Order: sequence, then C-alpha cells, then structure tokens
Amino acid sequence: MTEGASPGAGPFRRSRAFAWRCLLTLPIVACAGTAAAAGSADLQAIAAVVAAEVPAAGGIRLDAVANWGGDLQAARWVLGNGLAVLVMRDPSAPVASFQTWLGVGSRQEVKGRTGIAHLFEHLMFKGTREHPHSVFDRMLERAGAQTNAATWLDWTFYFENLPASELEMAVRLESDRLVNLVLTQEQLDSEREVVKNERLYRVDNDPDGAVEEALFERLFPVHPYGRPTLGYMTDLDALTLEDCRAFYRRWYSPGNVTLVVAGDVDPKEVLRLVARYYGPLPPVDTGWTVPLPEAEPTGGPIVVSMPLPVAAERVRMGWRTVPATSDVAFALDVINEVLFATESSRVHDRLVEREAVASDVDGASEPLALDGVFVVDAFLNEGKKAEEAVEAVFQELERLAKNGPSKVELDRARNHLEAAFLRSLVTAGARATQLGAYERTAGDFRRMFTFVDGVRGVRAADVKRAAGRLLTRSRAVVVIGRPAQ
Repeated sequence: MTEGASPGAGPFRRSRAFAWRCLLTLPIVACAGTAAAAGSADLQAIAAVVAAEVPAAGGIRLDAVANWGGDLQAARWVLGNGLAVLVMRDPSAPVASFQTWLGVGSRQEVKGRTGIAHLFEHLMFKGTREHPHSVFDRMLERAGAQTNAATWLDWTFYFENLPASELEMAVRLESDRLVNLVLTQEQLDSEREVVKNERLYRVDNDPDGAVEEALFERLFPVHPYGRPTLGYMTDLDALTLEDCRAFYRRWYSPGNVTLVVAGDVDPKEVLRLVARYYGPLPPVDTGWTVPLPEAEPTGGPIVVSMPLPVAAERVRMGWRTVPATSDVAFALDVINEVLFATESSRVHDRLVEREAVASDVDGASEPLALDGVFVVDAFLNEGKKAEEAVEAVFQELERLAKNGPSKVELDRARNHLEAAFLRSLVTAGARATQLGAYERTAGDFRRMFTFVDGVRGVRAADVKRAAGRLLTRSRAVVVIGRPAQ
C-alpha cells in the first residue's frame, strides 16, 4: 500500500490497516437527525428520474441495497457505461467523502513492468488541460479538502474528504482526470525518480519492507500477488511513456470504476452529478482475465535467511489462506486475536512476557480478492535466535488446532474484533473507504455488513479447523532477518 493508505479488521489489515466501525453507542448507529432509510422502490425511482434528466448516462439501474443499524443505508447504482456508484447518507455532520476506486492494482501488472500501477497513481496528480496540477491543488485547498491516494494488490483509489457543499467540485475534478490526463515524458521522468526513491525508503533501505517483499515473493512465486506494488528498480527504469498511456487507456475507464460517496449527501443529487459528469464517458473493455490458482507451498516450512542492517534478529512468517469472500476469514481473525494481536495473546505473553525472547510480537489476517495471507512478526531481543520464536509460534498454533481456545479467550477475541470494527467507522471517509475496499476485495460492499455477525458466529471448532488446515508447518514460509556482519 502506498501514499496515505494504511490496512484493522476486514480487507485492510496489519500495521497498514484502515480500521472499521465504531461502538454501538457511537453516532454511526443512532445519529440525531438521520433520515429513515428509503425503500428499494424509492431508490429505483431515483434512478429513473435521473436517467430521464440525463439521457447521456445510458440508463441507470439500482443494483444493490443494504440497511445498517436501523437508519443508515448504502445503495449501489450502475450507469449505462458500467460505472458504479455507492452512496451512504449520514447527515450527522456537514462533510462528505468522495472516493474513486479502480479495479487495478499490482496484480494486473505483467513481468517486466512491475510498479506501473503505483507510478500511475502519482501521475494522476499531474493535471489535465482544464485543471492543471496547480489549479487542481488550489481548488481543493480553498475548499478545505483533504486528498490523497493509495495503491495495493487489488485496487487503486483516490479520495477527497471535504465540506458536503463542495461535492460537485470533487466530481468535476475526478471525472476530468479519469479521461483527460496530460502525460508527458518530463512528468514520467520526474515521478519515476520519486517512486524509485520511495522504493529505496520503503524496501531497499527498510528491513521490514525487505522482509515483506521476500515473504510475498515466496508465498506467491508465480501468482501476481508475488510482485511488489512498488515495483522492481529495473522495471521502473524500463517503463516508457507509451506503457503509461496504454495503462491509462485500458484501466482508467468507467466500467472499471466504483465511486463511493458517504456523508451529508442527497442520494438523488449524487446520482445526478455522477450521471452528468461520468455518464457520457465511453465504456472500455479491460480484457483482463483472472489468473489461474497457483499451487500452494507444501513440504515446508520454507525458510529464507537474509542479512539486514539491524541490531537483533527478526522474523516474518506467512501462510496463504482464503480470499475475502470466505467465511473462514472470521475464524482467522479470532486466531490472530487469541495468539498474536494483544499483550494478553498467547504468543505475545510467552515470547515477550514470560520467556523474554522477543521485544514485540504481532500478527494479522489479510484476505485479498483472489487469495489471502496470514502473517506473524516477531522482533527478537539481542542475542536471541529467530528459530526460538518460530518454534514457539508453530507450537502454539498446533496447540490451538488440537485444543481450541478457551471460552474466555473466544469471548474476548470476538468482543475485541467487534469493538475495533465498529469504533473505526466514525468518519465519513472511513465508511467510504471500507465500502470501497469490500466492493473491490470481496466483490460486494454488502459483505461489510456481515462482519459483526460473522465474528459472533465463530465457534471453538471453527478456530481449531482453520488453524489445523491452514496454519501448519508444511504450508509456512519463514523469512529471517539477521544482523549483517
């Protein structure tokens, strides 16, 4: 993930995770002044009215609706050119988040051209003829907007968080740069150097980044998930202006876009703006096909050791797990809570508190669109060997697979996951981000509304089964970083 992105519960996990909801007592469920949720017939009527007003949109259909917490509702409409728009209204504060989610990330890249999705994210801020870079920035700054972008394996997204009264400006600016971006060799050369420096900072000169890249390369030796989002240096150097223009024409097209709007907005007005600015844009077939599943590592663990500029050893362990559409992801979340996520978790208590082998232990389950990963990090105390931590992790996973969690552990894990999920969707921007992440990662934003029930439904038997089937020694990849001599 790059730029302003970070992954908590749901599609975004790990130390980079965007978080999710808020506690039931917070405004997300009961907001003073929140309007009652509209019925499907009313929402379909909105589509019919706007389609009649804006014939260029080529017809608009209501595609999906989900109600949440009694008063909040999210709905998805699709325009004739394939562009989708998700709207969640919440008038509790006069703000809105406008987000553009594209179905392109590093998984769509080809060998020899890694890093182009992230590089293009940078190029998207260079401006159009109507709104050059300086004009684009100045308009958003004057409106008091926050803007940024991020790229990851399954997606790229851009956002503006701004006063609700300025929503049309964001729609106008984003629709313009979706098809009218000005690309020059000078811009490419400049941003290429920025991205190369980012790679140096985040990977080549960062022990954690180097270990993560090595882990993904071995978890997915053939699958595109094994290619780094930041790209390889040689590939970045080889990218041409025509490569970037072809990438833009193929992937930055209406049928590959989901707009997400959350906050103090009128769904009809949002749909009217989207139809006006995006409706006339022609559809483009990306021609991308989902790669065939790759054989998973077996006969392991696969162990890799690498020298790093660190004072003490560190280790990152990883397993391929399940995609974001699988209910097994809920059990994996619980496993992480029981073993790794907090100071009271079993492995943290063992390695940090009781045995003083490590200074910190962390873990995360991160389901993706086509697969998933479960990752454990341990930072060893000076003089301690990474193998001690690795063996402890395997032992605790095997104990959990055999005996399961206690009732206290299971209840605590479910409560913590639910609270974290709910607590972090307080802002319009956070809600929009999660809607977009679910849409792009799980294939349907409505999956977001199943998280709490899914976690509540996890039983000890589910935990034992997931640990025993997925998080085994034979399926593990272990990357050890040792102090360079």
